[in-house]
Amino acid sequence: MFKHAFRLLCALFTAAGIAVGNELPAPANQQSGIGDAVWRGEEAAGRASQFPIPAGVAPEPYGEEPAGSPISSAPAAPSQPESETMPTDPAGVGAAQSAPKPPANPYKGVFYDNDFSYLDDPANEYCYLGDFMKRRGLWDSVMFDVGGEYRLRQNNQHVPTRDDTRHDHFLLQRTRIYGDLHVDGWFRTYIEAIDATSAWENLVPRLTDENRFDALNLFGDLRIVDNDRGDLWLRGGRQELLYGNERLISPKDWINTRQTFDGVKLLWRGERWNMDAFWTRPVPQSQHVNNDRNFDHPDPNQEFYGLYMTRKDWKEHTLDLYYLRLAQYNGLIPFQNHTLGSRYEGKHEAWLWEVEGGYQFGEYGILDHSAGFYVLGAGRKLVNLAWNPVLWVYYQWASGDREPGDGIHGTFNQLFRTPHKDLGWMDMVGGQNIEDLNFRLTVTPQPEWTFILWWHIYHLQQARDALYDASGTAIRQDSTGAAGRDVGSEADLALRWTFRPRADVLFGYSHLFPGRFLLDTPGGASGRDFYYTQFSLRF
Repeated sequence: MFKHAFRLLCALFTAAGIAVGNELPAPANQQSGIGDAVWRGEEAAGRASQFPIPAGVAPEPYGEEPAGSPISSAPAAPSQPESETMPTDPAGVGAAQSAPKPPANPYKGVFYDNDFSYLDDPANEYCYLGDFMKRRGLWDSVMFDVGGEYRLRQNNQHVPTRDDTRHDHFLLQRTRIYGDLHVDGWFRTYIEAIDATSAWENLVPRLTDENRFDALNLFGDLRIVDNDRGDLWLRGGRQELLYGNERLISPKDWINTRQTFDGVKLLWRGERWNMDAFWTRPVPQSQHVNNDRNFDHPDPNQEFYGLYMTRKDWKEHTLDLYYLRLAQYNGLIPFQNHTLGSRYEGKHEAWLWEVEGGYQFGEYGILDHSAGFYVLGAGRKLVNLAWNPVLWVYYQWASGDREPGDGIHGTFNQLFRTPHKDLGWMDMVGGQNIEDLNFRLTVTPQPEWTFILWWHIYHLQQARDALYDASGTAIRQDSTGAAGRDVGSEADLALRWTFRPRADVLFGYSHLFPGRFLLDTPGGASGRDFYYTQFSLRF
């Protein structure tokens, strides 16, 4: 039944036709918003969201691109500059006053948080690709949105995480289509379908490359408390999760299939705090084999639940507090771990910073589990230089197992992290048993062009533990520790061209400079390369 509904939605959208174009005048009959808007405190005043935003979703950083932005879940910005990033009036004050400011980017890391409220403004003069399908009034107090994304990426890679004897060239395609129904500010239902394919590969497609006509999101929201102190919502069904800077919980946008969950969530939206309490079962990507077309099911042997809180009333500062538990009851090694952590980011004038850390404890098989991680970051907007450069320095640390067999398991579990966002774009390194000192420079020579240069210096945290890739799989290990801790360095370069407000092309290249550990462990490793071209269209 689900698959028939998804295919029908895709067919209806295809019949409507899609074309990339410039902004057009807003439709005269565009419907206004309904119900009481739930204000998103971490974003600029005046940008309302009809339904609750996840408590820990990081706001777009203060004037600079988010970490790993060219290849993260953050979508392309409009082709004209946004007020947060650069002046809207390069010609002078008078020019800025004569032309209305284009709307802020409505696309979020999870599409159920998209914000098209600018269409409710009677003075809005912008209408981009797909806007005619947003904020449509069906009946009194009923509103419906349709939208989505098409992404095409050519990969050419030769990295130690796969067969070192061959390069792999392949083409990834992904289509996402969603429908979002709002009823008078108290009820909502959201459905999002995905179709992901891989072609022309030399090696067997990865489990994260293909998923034919399946559900990413299929849930309902119900407001159960509405008072002066805040609102309480209940959400149930299939849902993606995204919190903070995606170091523990992420939909993993870079992979072709994305991560999702089945479960329930309570969402509190108060004056000072947003709080999410959730219980879920992960939907494993191991189901995606041989072009599988069956409806994905959650893993009954795993459960993931927690509480995520965000303080939202501090101007230019964000504080997250969280507790997370992941358990696997069967499998090769049953485990359960509890993670207590916090994240703080902010700015002062041209200075930027971010700090995050957590302690993890529990059981790993018959062993006690005790591990941790932390991240320290400092940035600076170089406001006196051309091209609006922003420089960041980060140090990331995640514990490894110091002494295998000592009765304590010390390797940090990265949960549902997306290491691709900030630990290197070759996906060779995950957030376990690693130390990463990295430097990132972002420049925007024109509003349509963004260039990032990133340099990572990797060391194992413990020499006798393994090197883990982005999926958390051990790919190299010297149990004696003789190969040392020096993994090597990685250079990442990316150029994004946003040639239309809803369309962009991303060019990327990465190179691995192997250290002693990679050279001395079985398989060796000379320099490795990864380059790609990606086209994205949102509607």
